[in-house]
Amino acid sequence: MRHRVPGHQLGRPADQRKAVLRALATELFRHDEIVTTLAKAKAVRPFAERLITKGKHGLVDDYKALAEKARGGDKDAAKEVARIVHLRRQVGGVVYDREVVRRVFDEIAPRYKERQGGYCRIIRTGPRRGDNTEMAIIQLV
Repeated sequence: MRHRVPGHQLGRPADQRKAVLRALATELFRHDEIVTTLAKAKAVRPFAERLITKGKHGLVDDYKALAEKARGGDKDAAKEVARIVHLRRQVGGVVYDREVVRRVFDEIAPRYKERQGGYCRIIRTGPRRGDNTEMAIIQLV
């Protein structure tokens, strides 16, 4: 029995589940909204919100100036640049499209600078015609 065991399994092995979540998150960031099953929408929401939070932590007003300070020998600036690069690489390890990674950090994360979580909204749309599976729209708020 799976009582109180966290996580959504989606009826797939771990590698396939990971691939589905990555693909859904990538398309969510690319299009700002996707239509999928309710179970997949509920599974991808925390996954995508963690990536947006990493994008928020990687925000900096003027990266070029910070990088220039780091090259000039400022140790605090060098640490900050390293932290930002690390966050981008973490998101890049999940989202394979570089353009989407850039969009997460440059467009999506600044949108939610003042928001404390809850970046995604799930709207139920009713059953799918073929197999009566509950469908939903997941969108960035």
